[in-house]
Amino acid sequence: MGSRKLPPLWLYISLGVIVVGVFAWLTVRNFSNDFALRDRGVETTAQVTEVGGKGRVHVTFTTADGRTVDTLIGQGDSVGGTRAGDTVPIVYDPRNPAGEVRDTRVPENHRVAWFTLGATIFGAVGVPMASWKLAQAHRRRRATA
Repeated sequence: MGSRKLPPLWLYISLGVIVVGVFAWLTVRNFSNDFALRDRGVETTAQVTEVGGKGRVHVTFTTADGRTVDTLIGQGDSVGGTRAGDTVPIVYDPRNPAGEVRDTRVPENHRVAWFTLGATIFGAVGVPMASWKLAQAHRRRRATA
């Protein structure tokens, strides 16, 4: 059996911290957008301009102050079967109208935010555990060398 090269511990920990940090940032961003739509959202109607890959729905709408905005309906926040040309009721954040919006026909959900939170927790627990195991493997390797 050949000798397997172990990755450097510093590199493994650094990449783990970066990945966990990105998932944590996504979690905060997703929950913030969801709560902003719930707390200060403004209802209006939007024109569906495109239904892209993975069902992402692109819409255009006019804000209360007259600006035209092109944006996306959040993942899991649109009714199945929506097609280009449809008019849909949405809620948008007046502080960030270009952010993701929600189709008001869909109950409020936080699927993406919960997924990213789960990934953050998994990484926050898994990276230190795996780093500990890698450090042990490095120590064993040095002891037998």
